[in-house]
Amino acid sequence: IAGAANNQLEDENNHANQLKEKGIIFGPGFLTKTGGLINVYSEIKGFSRKKALEKTKNIYNITLEILNKSEEDGTTTNQAAISIAEQRLENYSKR
Repeated sequence: IAGAANNQLEDENNHANQLKEKGIIFGPGFLTKTGGLINVYSEIKGFSRKKALEKTKNIYNITLEILNKSEEDGTTTNQAAISIAEQRLENYSKR
């Protein structure tokens, strides 16, 4: 399931676990909407279409990172995505 809006799951922990138990992969909205955000940012900054598309290529790698972390940690993809995002924000704030 690729979330296309905020709050796809009424109860993120409970419903993400239910999906995981059924073998359904869930892509949190803040991951699946990344391409659109990159496009809007690129338009605001005046980046070329080519540069915007280049920036979207990393979405694939981030998705794999989330899926791998979920598998390794035995967590939901939602929990893995939040954990990775929090770590990146923490690392960014230390700059």
